[in-house]
Amino acid sequence: MDGGFDGIYREHVAPVWRYVRVRVPADADAEDVVSEVFVAAMRSWERYDPSSGSVGAWLTGIARHRVADWWRRNGKTVPVESVADEPDTADGPETAALRVLAADDLRRHLAVLTDRERDAVALRFGARLSSPEIGAALGISAPAARMLVYRAVGKLREVVT
Repeated sequence: MDGGFDGIYREHVAPVWRYVRVRVPADADAEDVVSEVFVAAMRSWERYDPSSGSVGAWLTGIARHRVADWWRRNGKTVPVESVADEPDTADGPETAALRVLAADDLRRHLAVLTDRERDAVALRFGARLSSPEIGAALGISAPAARMLVYRAVGKLREVVT
């Protein structure tokens, strides 16, 4: 954790982004939520207790609350991506289009999961938390977290294949 909070940010911004991006429908909204997460974390950094869990799990807990706040503010409507959120075309327009379609397809498939299952999947594969960390974030045991992720992935397999 050398480098102060800047080092914390650099180390954890990608997993927090992945978690948030799975939970909110647009890149611009995810960027806003991730910013809120790190502002809140920076303000409460002195209250972080390492004996309570890893920094990643703590940040993901903040992210879970910020995502819930975002949905409360925006209702259940899905915002339209802005024109500024066009896909990266560095690999060519076809590759960029396929990448966007695959991400949209994945988000559509995630709709078969309950909110709790989506959250568990986002924590595992988005934030890359361990089963004990997922359990702590969701208020369940590590084996229950592992089973929740396993069942959610099974449901996804059924709709994808």
